[in-house]
Amino acid sequence: MKSHFFVDIHCHPSIKPFARSFKKNPGIQSRNPRHAHSIWFHDSPSLFDKIKNYIATLTNFVQSDGTSLRRGRVAVVCLSFYPQEKGFFDNKLGTGLPSDLLTKLATEFGQSRIDHLQSLKSYWEDFKLEVKFLKQESGNPITVDGKKTTYFLTNSYAEIELLDRQERLATDAIIFIPTIEGAHIFDQVMDSNEAADKFPDGVSKQNLDKMLKRITELRLEENKLIRPVFITLAHHFWNGLCGHAPSLGGLVKCVVDQENGLNLGVTKAGEKAIDAMLKDMNDSEGNSVKPIIIDIKHMSRKSRLDYFKLLENYPDKNIPIIASHGCVTGLSKPGGTHETKISQENIFNTEDINFFDDEIIRIGNSNGLFGIQLDERRIGSKSILRDTKAIMSKRNTLYSWSKLVWNQISHIAEVLDSDGQFAWGIQSLGTDFDGIIDPIDGYWTAEQIDYLDDYLLMHAYNYVKEIKLPCPLKQERNRKIEPEKIVERIMTGNALEVLSRIM
Repeated sequence: MKSHFFVDIHCHPSIKPFARSFKKNPGIQSRNPRHAHSIWFHDSPSLFDKIKNYIATLTNFVQSDGTSLRRGRVAVVCLSFYPQEKGFFDNKLGTGLPSDLLTKLATEFGQSRIDHLQSLKSYWEDFKLEVKFLKQESGNPITVDGKKTTYFLTNSYAEIELLDRQERLATDAIIFIPTIEGAHIFDQVMDSNEAADKFPDGVSKQNLDKMLKRITELRLEENKLIRPVFITLAHHFWNGLCGHAPSLGGLVKCVVDQENGLNLGVTKAGEKAIDAMLKDMNDSEGNSVKPIIIDIKHMSRKSRLDYFKLLENYPDKNIPIIASHGCVTGLSKPGGTHETKISQENIFNTEDINFFDDEIIRIGNSNGLFGIQLDERRIGSKSILRDTKAIMSKRNTLYSWSKLVWNQISHIAEVLDSDGQFAWGIQSLGTDFDGIIDPIDGYWTAEQIDYLDDYLLMHAYNYVKEIKLPCPLKQERNRKIEPEKIVERIMTGNALEVLSRIM
């Protein structure tokens, strides 16, 4: 396929419009793109919004709406369903006015959605309502920028191929591929403060049975559901399946407690959930049912290692390891060494929600995918962020912040190259736009992804053509590749290759 469009393997186009539908008709999407509860609603950041983001890291604008995606040529999108965890909205401040003000400021969800989440009895029902919200307008054309445009919610790769042959991708069509962030959606643990050691298996027997039934229902697409292509087993809070990595900072960290279950491994219930998602399954007509691939983002380091070990139970299934939205630590392993020259420059964030070199090697060997997250909190060390923020002109800002993305790409390349692997086969974009992130400066929304493509090409050219510095790659096949091909793989090709195998 030609790289006339881009792929984002992790963002949340529906999160804000779905939340805003609760003001009047919960779960009903507007067909008017000027309405805030339409997935096409465009709210580009004003100068004041950018200043707020720069000073207070508040992202008070929409990032991955359909209009921004179309303008940025992002035509294949792994849309992440995420029923927001109650721990954010029922926190150390309680559920009163101070808590509501903080969460409204951080999320822009509106009071009606926040009230709903504070009293939520079932993530599963909330998830089903969001699926309904997306399905309503799937396939229905709408006028955007004076042109008819349509989104399609699908887990069939054949639809991507068809729309590409028709030359509709990035012109008048967007593909939304269903994924899920957080296996709390199965309701096996509704109270994330429930002690992690309360049940020997991680969850009660009754809730374990309910969870396994719902996983089957999801894989078989019963009751108007759609099978997600992949799912994160963990998210921000304890869900009985595995330990999570610390993921919160700033003011949010002061009022939201993540401690319960932090850094634990995969539980017995987690093992059963993984098996239910990956094992062979046939539908009522005897047809093979696709698995739900595990996304390792948000798992603790111990849980990630446990999962790699569990994959040995499926030697013939060629399961790709996916990290949908992450960054690198630059370390070989926790407490390890800096193996690449670039990692020795103190430019990476070494917190273990980010990924170590031994994990990058595992992803490469599985023919998996690593989505690079465009979040300041993850993409660099405090010193490199400080230096990059000092650059003020628009052109230099776009170049310098894209260099932080390139640092991720080139480090991964050098780790894979040193291991004897193809250097450019797993990197992709997993922006996490509208995941309540602090986006890297200049690349505020999906609309700027088109710029990122151009600037990454400059960095790739400088790297392989040895402008100023020699290329550190050892293998001829990794050194001699054309920069245009490298960027095409990052922006489009690598993601499509993996998606073609798992959709």
